[in-house]
Amino acid sequence: RQVVLDLPDIAGRKQILDVHVKNIKVGENIDLDVIARTTPGFSGADLASLCNEAALLAAREEREFVVQNDLEEARDKVSWGRERKSRKITDRERKLTSYHEAGHTIVALNCECAAPVHKVTIIPRGRAYLGATFMMPKEDSYTKTRQELLDSMAVAMGGRVAEEIFIGDISSGASGDIEQATRTARMMVCSFGMAEDIGPIQYGDRLHPMHVRADLMQQDDYSQETARELDVEVKKLVTGALDRARTILAREKDNVAKLAEALLEKETMSIAEIDELLGRTGVPSQDDVTSAAESAEPITSRTDEQE
Repeated sequence: RQVVLDLPDIAGRKQILDVHVKNIKVGENIDLDVIARTTPGFSGADLASLCNEAALLAAREEREFVVQNDLEEARDKVSWGRERKSRKITDRERKLTSYHEAGHTIVALNCECAAPVHKVTIIPRGRAYLGATFMMPKEDSYTKTRQELLDSMAVAMGGRVAEEIFIGDISSGASGDIEQATRTARMMVCSFGMAEDIGPIQYGDRLHPMHVRADLMQQDDYSQETARELDVEVKKLVTGALDRARTILAREKDNVAKLAEALLEKETMSIAEIDELLGRTGVPSQDDVTSAAESAEPITSRTDEQE
């Protein structure tokens, strides 16, 4: 008999955190609901590691108990690696990264179905990331609508478009974004039946009969003509996301520049700070989510890979 244990949902993560925080000293104002909401995909071991990292951070700061910032920094470290403030970054790269991340953020704030922005940083994390826009869903989700996928693609292309508009050139930092958008578009066309001209047909089934050797090259179950049509539809979705990002950022040029300059100064900004900077008062879709629950894909959170 096989027993399948799924990763815990929000309620399960909250209960696991309740167990592990009993082993460390914590402040009165910590909000484990926030951490539970901002850790989709975490296992019980990940949550235990998060609590341990938070205790270590508090000890390094010579505090007698863990505060909320310790828990959030520990979450980010477990998810994306530790901050590398000592990494030498040129002024040109810092400026490019700030506009790149500002482009992602502004597009996300203008897409109704995009995951809420959690925070933005131009501090490198891990081995490859020069900056990141962390977008965190409000709750665990197991399905995506077509509009949600289209919005996620537009957000992914926002960094590349910001480079074009404000830097006058493009960089390899958008490679991860392009890969993400292309993968989403191909899934929409080939698996989800979301392409109008293709219809609700699945292409690219890799299942093979048991008597066929698994090491043999798999044959596509569609013609070359169909393959060309699929490529056309994928390209149409990706270029459509690129054009949509251009339209949004052309309209929001002042806000992109304002946010990029603020990132160069502060390096990391929460959604509350971004809303205050841009004068986004009374916006429940972003501000209320953060103040009440600071919603957390891998983000995907979204990150940039530098070649």
